Amino acid sequence: MQQAPTPQNPKNLRRQYYIKRPFQARFILQFSGLIVLGCLLFTGALYFYSARTLTTAFVHSRLTIMSTSDFLLPALGITALIVTASVTFFAAARLLMFSHQIAGPLYRLEKSAEQVGGGRLNFRVQLRSKDQLQDLAKSMDEMVSDLRVRMQKIKHETDRLKEVAGQASKVSGSQEWAKTLSDIQNKLDEQVSYFQV
Repeated sequence: MQQAPTPQNPKNLRRQYYIKRPFQARFILQFSGLIVLGCLLFTGALYFYSARTLTTAFVHSRLTIMSTSDFLLPALGITALIVTASVTFFAAARLLMFSHQIAGPLYRLEKSAEQVGGGRLNFRVQLRSKDQLQDLAKSMDEMVSDLRVRMQKIKHETDRLKEVAGQASKVSGSQEWAKTLSDIQNKLDEQVSYFQV
């Protein structure tokens, strides 16, 4: 059985943050797009509602009367651009880390399912302590353990079948039954040997 991941064991630490690239890229782009859209909607709504009011301001040492939206637009545009860019950058960085905590376990579970499909029943799903999907990994470990126990019982029963076939071949008149039992036992052995328990 493989050993569980530990902080001291460097081979268990993921250093690549893009594990499931399409999933992570879509996740980050959609969330960042929502942030940008939210900032644009806020700016547009503020501009729209301030267009109906007037403001007085000193522009180049002159008192000027203008709509509030025209007065706010330059400052609002620059501020919205800076805030949107900053929040999007930090959100994308945090989302990369968060999606890594989801994509990494998904990748590990996918590889574990491939191992089960390949007949390996002598492993444990290895996730880091901060990764998401710990419950799913635990359930998969329990499933593999249950399969391993069942395969060991099947192997035990095929060994018993081999003994019965051997004893039946010694009894006169039951050679045909012994051959049939031996054929069944060989086919079962062939299927059971696929699994590594």
